[in-house]
Amino acid sequence: WDAAYERELQTFQDIGDAGEIWFGEESMARIIRWLQKQKVPLDSSVLDIGTGNGVFLTELVGRW
Repeated sequence: WDAAYERELQTFQDIGDAGEIWFGEESMARIIRWLQKQKVPLDSSVLDIGTGNGVFLTELVGRW
């Protein structure tokens, strides 16, 4: 797995490709809307189990 993650990181650094996205934009947006509706504080910690390439966490930083 270390080699796989190294390739993902290198690809992202080279061309900005976030890799495989398992859940689409609408799924991420729906979760973010739910978090906002629940009034989850912006400084809350987030544990993204099975994060894969971490694209959801990147979306959280950019949208929330």
